[in-house]
Amino acid sequence: MKRPTKLGTLQHHLVEVSPFVHQGRLLIFESVRPRTPDNTRQGNHYLRIRHLHDGTRDARDAGEFAASPVLCEFGEGFTFGVPFVWEDETYVYATLSDKKGLQQDDVHLFHSRDMTTWSQRVAVAGDAELLFNCSVCRADGRFIMAYETNDPTWPAFTIKFAQSTDLITWQKLPVEGAIYGKDRYTACPTIRWIDGGLYMWYLERPTQDWWFETYLTRSVNLKDWQDAPTNPILSPTPDENINNSDIDFAQFGGQVIIYYSWGSQKGEEHLAHAVYDGTVAQWAKACYP
Repeated sequence: MKRPTKLGTLQHHLVEVSPFVHQGRLLIFESVRPRTPDNTRQGNHYLRIRHLHDGTRDARDAGEFAASPVLCEFGEGFTFGVPFVWEDETYVYATLSDKKGLQQDDVHLFHSRDMTTWSQRVAVAGDAELLFNCSVCRADGRFIMAYETNDPTWPAFTIKFAQSTDLITWQKLPVEGAIYGKDRYTACPTIRWIDGGLYMWYLERPTQDWWFETYLTRSVNLKDWQDAPTNPILSPTPDENINNSDIDFAQFGGQVIIYYSWGSQKGEEHLAHAVYDGTVAQWAKACYP
């Protein structure tokens, strides 16, 4: 099976990023961290969108990536963000970075038509749980969100789901019929709708060792899942420590532009990128020969 080609490290201390396309431009959404070298908010967490190099191609090296111009900065105090574009409006879902003392956490929505003025509201309210990474896709006349939770009922981190018809008002799906990872560690989902099915990339800890890989699974009903026989999708190389996590990607220019994190899962985290020649659908289906 043809696998993504890894292209190397782009920046240190930048993890949750998502390439996305808006009006034909290739952009990148970033959850900026206090240790991110070009943090402009006095070391606080915040959200940022930049051109991905010049808007017509992926950055090929760290210099090009660092030079990508900033379009907007917003959402101070938020992290674990993900963008979604629908009818030229940009929707960003994120959670609070400071969770100390919180008994319940929420997924917040920021949305804007010009990426200058942002409206904000709660999209999904947690239920006696803290929420972390999430992902949104269009699926058969509705929108589906996969979100990561530390619900103490199951091992951290379980993936739950919600649905919406307008990207603003969300309905949590009952866990009796829509959940993933009740029996083991699963985290940072990225979900896509492909030819009548939902494909979800996520972080797996396949053994009790301190080792983390990106896996792929799929479902037609969010309850019954079929894991890809070709897993892992991304696995750390010797120079990437013990982790390949936080994958997100966009289809652009005949390729799938992929970003992911490598590091220690203990605070040392670095942004890297990869590319798959083809479409997201071709890549996903190739994982199920």
